This record gives sequence, structure tokens and C-alpha cells, in this order.
Amino acid sequence: MQPDARDARDARDAKTGSDDGTEPPERLVARMEAEIAGLRRSVSAHAGIDQAVGVILTMGRMTPAEARDTLHEVAARTGVTTAHLARLLVDYPRTGLLPGPVRQELEAQVVRRCTPAEREPDPAPERPPTE
Repeated sequence: MQPDARDARDARDAKTGSDDGTEPPERLVARMEAEIAGLRRSVSAHAGIDQAVGVILTMGRMTPAEARDTLHEVAARTGVTTAHLARLLVDYPRTGLLPGPVRQELEAQVVRRCTPAEREPDPAPERPPTE
């Protein structure tokens, strides 16, 4: 008995998926595992960015949206990826270390987003007159 066209198509479909749009199980599992790995990386990176936003919040007394904007602006202006900047900022309270250009740009962005009253130093407290 000779193989016919259906046998060849069935063998091909087992490797590449059938005409009805379904994937073979091996390919589906591999695609899903890759998607899960990507989601895990994304969640991990998002957590670091959220922590960096918290650091900026405490530095600049701003809203979370302003802190997130500041993070992205500093990254763009210094040429540092947002993920790398986030790691630097998360480590900053512990180490006290930030690269010079990052520190300068971060300070400039924090000052820029402050209210005018916050930019000026507090005047010296008045002393009561001495007799």
C-alpha cells in the first residue's frame, strides 16, 4: 500500500500544526514556557522600578506619578536604562553612591519639581529680643 497525500499532510501537521490553527503540544508548551519566563522578568523589573520610585518619593516629596516621571527623565537624560537606574537608586540609601552625572540630573529633576517655597532655604528663625 502506498502512502497518499493525507498521510504526508498528517505527518507535516504533527510537526507544524494542523490546518485548523492548533499547535502541536510540544510547540505550545515551549511557547508558553517562554512567555512565562518573560512575564517573570517583567514582574521582577517592575518591582525594582517601584522601589526606585519610593526612593525618589522620599527624596523629593512628590507624588508617585511625579517620581515615576522623574525616574524616566533621569534615565533618558543620562543614557542609563531605567532598569539599571532603578538598581542604582535602590542601592543608594545603603551605599550612598550614585554616579556623578546621575546624581546631578536627579538633583536637578527633584529641584525642578519642587514648589518655589521648597526651593528656597528656610530663613533663620527669629530670636526674641534680648534685654
